[in-house]
Amino acid sequence: MINWEQFTVDNGAITDLRELMFTSTFQDPDLDTVVTTKSKQENGKKLGYVDKIQDVGYKSSGCDVHYEKVSITGVEKTWKIGEWEVPLELCYKDIEETIGKNGLKGGTDRADLQDTPYWDLVLIPLLKQALNNMYWRLTWFGDTAAKDIAGGGIITAGVNTKLFTANDGLWKQLFAICTANEKQRTKVTANTESSYDAQKQAAKASGYAVQLFDDLLSDADSRIFDDKKACIMTTNSLFKALRNDLVDKYGKYTMSVKQIASGIKLTEYDGVKMIVLDVWDRMIKKYEDNGTKLNNPHRALVCSPNNLFVGTEDDDKIASLSLTFSDKERKNFIYASSTLGTLVGEDALVQAAY
Repeated sequence: MINWEQFTVDNGAITDLRELMFTSTFQDPDLDTVVTTKSKQENGKKLGYVDKIQDVGYKSSGCDVHYEKVSITGVEKTWKIGEWEVPLELCYKDIEETIGKNGLKGGTDRADLQDTPYWDLVLIPLLKQALNNMYWRLTWFGDTAAKDIAGGGIITAGVNTKLFTANDGLWKQLFAICTANEKQRTKVTANTESSYDAQKQAAKASGYAVQLFDDLLSDADSRIFDDKKACIMTTNSLFKALRNDLVDKYGKYTMSVKQIASGIKLTEYDGVKMIVLDVWDRMIKKYEDNGTKLNNPHRALVCSPNNLFVGTEDDDKIASLSLTFSDKERKNFIYASSTLGTLVGEDALVQAAY
């Protein structure tokens, strides 16, 4: 929410909240661009599907044929779904001495903030944005064992670790997959540098980004590309490094880019669709900063959204808000709660660079 104390009351500049301009507003891209959402899921419920039949085709044995039983394998994963909540309270006194007072009702209804310009045009739009941001954060960066820097973890000092502990996100699962099978990780050596600037400059070194993405594609299991939605997902930092590399090599920018939403670009590299997710960069910078360097600021993933699942018990990924006003306490209350879990379908069909 806006810190109303930053604005002077009746200073002649702003008297109507409708005139208030936000210096920067981010509308995060639709999460369903890069994942598959499953509604009405439950903790412990199985997600399963048939994978493949065994290899067939032996040398002929003539008349005495030996028949083997059909063996069909499948993938079965178990949902681990956690619960999140958003409990907020607001008192009209908190904004009475700020420009927010211009949107308050009069008399007995003064304490009720609903259906005021402050509520409708400022608070609720910003809250919806924060909920969308929460969904991206939990889906990709959730960690039930999250710790901050002081506690031996990776979360930025001063950031509340409870923002991450509702569930385990996709990055945690991808890291675990790559730890179990190192061949599924394409190492980004620029991430190992000891400072922000060194990390940035290493990724921009001539030829580095082109070689990295070429390695990423060649390292990936070819079956990934059997899916029509297969793509490269990447941080904006690596995309910019790749763009600069191509300009350096060919003397011009050779990748056409389409802005499909605020914070998301669509392009193509070596015949593979590439989705540029600036929201990853922003969250790494905000939540995974140890004061000297960032935690794996340059990341990319070769996968299909059909293999990355997000589950919730609700019909929609964002639950409806409960908005109430208490006559007794003279306060406004906002509450939302739902569940969220993530799964990687087939472990073999992901290739991560970090």
